[in-house]
Parts: sequence; structure tokens; C-alpha cells
Amino acid sequence: MALSKKKKILIAVAGLIVVAVGAKVAFGGNKTPEGTMVSTSLVEKQDVEEVLKLKAVLEGTESTEVVSKLRYEVKELLVKEGDKVKKGQLLAVLDSSELVKQMSLSKGELSLLQMQQNETLEKRQDEYDKLKKDYDNVKALLDVDAASQSEVDEAKRKLDEVSAKNGVAVLTDSEKQTLENMSRKISVEADTLKDCRITSMIDGTITRVNTKVGRFANDTENDKPMFVIENIDKLQMKVLVKETDIAKIKLGQKVDITADILNGENVEGVVSRISPTGENKDANSTERVVPVYIDVIGTNDKLIAGITAKATIHIAKSEQVLTVPYEAVSELEDGSTVVYTVKEDNTIHIIPVKIGLETDLLIEVQGDGLTEGQQIVLSPSLALTEGMTVIPQ
Repeated sequence: MALSKKKKILIAVAGLIVVAVGAKVAFGGNKTPEGTMVSTSLVEKQDVEEVLKLKAVLEGTESTEVVSKLRYEVKELLVKEGDKVKKGQLLAVLDSSELVKQMSLSKGELSLLQMQQNETLEKRQDEYDKLKKDYDNVKALLDVDAASQSEVDEAKRKLDEVSAKNGVAVLTDSEKQTLENMSRKISVEADTLKDCRITSMIDGTITRVNTKVGRFANDTENDKPMFVIENIDKLQMKVLVKETDIAKIKLGQKVDITADILNGENVEGVVSRISPTGENKDANSTERVVPVYIDVIGTNDKLIAGITAKATIHIAKSEQVLTVPYEAVSELEDGSTVVYTVKEDNTIHIIPVKIGLETDLLIEVQGDGLTEGQQIVLSPSLALTEGMTVIPQ
């Protein structure tokens, strides 16, 4: 495992400082010490755990925003913030009195139209029957040379002008369209009347009410939804994980959740979902992140939706392993990593190591010849070589 970029920079800078200090002692003092002065620490055996800490707002696992496009006044408001509701429960009733009047007029117009069209069909049928009889008669006369072909054609033309099918009078396309338009108008009005009863789409808790009696349903405060409903019995966090860290996140990982409102207490959580795609961190950033969802599985009555919480995701843990301060590990040009140990005779011995888990302060290391209690150089300079004599500090 390679060192993180941040740790490489810190080690390099610290190494230069050590070289500078050593040079000052060697050349600026009255007496040159025997060896280069170095800062040291010890290899320790202990537990190491890698975690990822992120912040996000606690939200319900399911939420919905109830909105209305209707410009009707709110007549009844049946819920308030904090109320628990069921799916389909009535939240508010809009004033639909004018709509009911309009629907009554529309239904009256439809009935009148249907009556008029029925009368039209009766007259059309009578006309068709008469013209059909005239056509049959003139056609019979043609057979005995008592009528001309032109007279037959004229009778046929008049018959064809009547809207009929298989001898039965029917409505014209225009008449059908007029009837359909009126029926559709009533259907829309019926749907609108139904929408005047505002209901909940989920089981949950009313977390926001942005309307009041007498206000138009489509005219809420700051254009917010009329109601926000959340299932806050089950809380969730949506954290944004950097691209460089997302490979460490796995479903089912344990999470400790803290918040100011908990006064130092923790609530247990678990990684429940990892988004399959990345996104920009925000509108003004080019940094790419991956949304990760954390379900709160522990219980604490103090924890509420809408507050900022901190999630500590437990990535991995190693027990009783060799560790060193991160500034003790150096990465060479070929990408390999080493530590500089100080032998009993105060000479340098360089040991190649493999990197394990990393914390903010410690790194898990493995290397042949590396043992607990060994002295190691912190922020070793590039000037240190195998066998060089040093003065541990």
C-alpha cells in the first residue's frame, strides 16, 4: 500500500528540517558530535483501526413533498407539524365550491348536447331512409329505361352525403369530436375535484407545513411544498465519499453516528447503499464524490431528522500489529517503502516494509527484522545511509 499524498509531503518537509538542524549542530557549534542528530521513536505493537469520518444531515429513509398546482384556497387544514399520518390520509381540503358549480354546468351542457345529437340522428335517419328509397326507385326505373344514368348518379350522390353506416345514421367526425371534448372537460374537472382533497402518499410524520387556511394551494411560502412527510422512525444519512476513498466502503460496514444533540452519546449505523455513479460535490466544485447511504439502526430518542450528524465508518481493524508514526515511513523513487532503524551501536539499518492500515497518526508495518521496541528515525533525511552513525534524540 502506498503512502497517501498528504503523508508523503509531510515526511519530505520534516526530513528537510532534520537535515537543516543536523547541519547547524555539525557546523555551527564549537564541537562536532560523532554522527548526525536524528529524532526517533519506537516500534510499538497495538491495535490499529482505519476509519472514515464524514458529516451529513439526518433524514427519513422515505420522504415525500406534497404539492398542488390548483389555485384554490385551503378550506380545511387537518394536520400540523409532528403529526403521524398514514398513506391516503386526508391532510387538507381545498375550496371547490366554484368547481362544483362549473361541473354542474358542464354536465348540463353535455346532457343538452347528447339530446341535440340524438334528435339530429333521428332526423338524419329519416332523411337517409327517404333518400335510400328515392335511390332504389330511380335505379329500378333505369332498369326499364324509364330513368337516365345521370338521375341514378344524382340520387346516389345525395344518399352518400348523409352520414350513415350500414343503413344506420351516425354522427359526423366533427360532432363526435364536440361530444368527446365535452366529456373530456368533465373528466378533467372530476380529477381536479378529487385533487382538492390533499392526501398523504406515504406513512410518516409531518415535518413541514408551508400553507394555511385561506391561502391558495399553489401559493406557498417561498414556493415550498404544502407538506413534507418523512418516515423518521427510520433515519438515514447520505454522505459524500471522495473517489480516492470509495474503494474502502463496503455494504454492511459498521458506523458510529454522533451529533451535538446527543451530548457525547453514539448511535449505531450501517452502510446500506452505495450509489452506482459519481457526481460533483456541489454546483461550484469539480471534485467528484460518490453518495453513500447510512441507515441508523440504533435507537435514541434525542436523535431527530434535519440535524447535522457525524458518521465514523469503520473501514478495517488489525489487532496487536507493529505500528510506527507515519513520519517514520519513507517512500523511495521506485514506490517501495522503508523505515530507518537505529541499532544498539547507533548506526542506521534500513528495513523495507509493507504498509497496512493507516490512521491519522500511525501506520501498520511489516518487515523482516522489524520488532517491537526498536528505535526508528522520524522524518529521515535523504542523507541517511546504511551503517551511518547517528545521535538519537
